[in-house]
Amino acid sequence: MKSYLPLIFRNAVRNRRRSLLTLASVAVSLCLLGVLLALSGTLFFAHDTIPGQALRLVVHHAIALTQDLPVAEEQKIEALPEVRAVTSLRWFGGTYKDPGNPKNHFGQFAIEPQTLFQVYPEFRIGESEKRTFIADKTACVASRSLANQLGWKVGDRITLAGTMFPVTLELTLAGIF
Repeated sequence: MKSYLPLIFRNAVRNRRRSLLTLASVAVSLCLLGVLLALSGTLFFAHDTIPGQALRLVVHHAIALTQDLPVAEEQKIEALPEVRAVTSLRWFGGTYKDPGNPKNHFGQFAIEPQTLFQVYPEFRIGESEKRTFIADKTACVASRSLANQLGWKVGDRITLAGTMFPVTLELTLAGIF
């Protein structure tokens, strides 16, 4: 074996460009392998998913999040035998209080209240709050972290000024999930 080492070394440095390209291709291959392993681990072995999230399929318009899926497509999805519930989220894109304050930026979606808690079972609120949210057209719900961040309590009036739609919404916080 010792007699072959000088031969291997001489041939490796004989054509330096070939040796560098070989090392670069091995390095890129190892890097790509690492990225793919990390990606597959993130997609398939995430620990913080709950069964409701694992069974949920999100479908949106091919153009943008702000474009609505055609009603006919929603009906086709709902007709599939494996589908338990379908809900439609529509991006509002309004501003809360001062639009220059980044603390006031959060996602606002119009949603069908009857199916929200079927599609998102991890959103848990009290039954009375859920009934109020379903019955009142001006009711809204918010996450605990958003409510804490903005100092909201159940029953507060929330005003959202539309940026995409020329409307100002006066909403009542019906529940915090």
